[in-house]
Amino acid sequence: MQHSILKSLYAQRPRQLFKVAQRSFGAMGEVNKEMFEHKFTNDMEFRSQFDKLKCFRIMDEEGNIINKKYENSIDDNTMQKMFRTMVMMNEADVVYNQAQRQSRISFYMTQLGEEAAGVGSAAAIKDVDMIFPQYREAGSFLWRGFSI
Repeated sequence: MQHSILKSLYAQRPRQLFKVAQRSFGAMGEVNKEMFEHKFTNDMEFRSQFDKLKCFRIMDEEGNIINKKYENSIDDNTMQKMFRTMVMMNEADVVYNQAQRQSRISFYMTQLGEEAAGVGSAAAIKDVDMIFPQYREAGSFLWRGFSI
């Protein structure tokens, strides 16, 4: 009996099964959806207007340098150290996140997807400059030579 009920539920379209998702929430229908689209630029420009800022990028989705001004701005040794640090941070996140899920440690927030932000920021400044990393910024610590 339960099997046939479940089978009939799964056969229904998701919209029929989850009607809550169809609801309209107040003025959400009036939201400017253009505001949420990603727009990219190759030029670093700072403005004081209220326009949405475009995401500055140097490289396209295929890894091609699209802003030649930055093509050789980082030497190979620094680039390799940055890459190694980001990979190490990502691997550490896997281990520590699993330990947190198994209650072996109490609290851990991964840096997944944010490795370049922490490592890149730390690499861009001088080693004598003070930094105050918090959770999700452990890559900055690794860059500065702290051990796992």
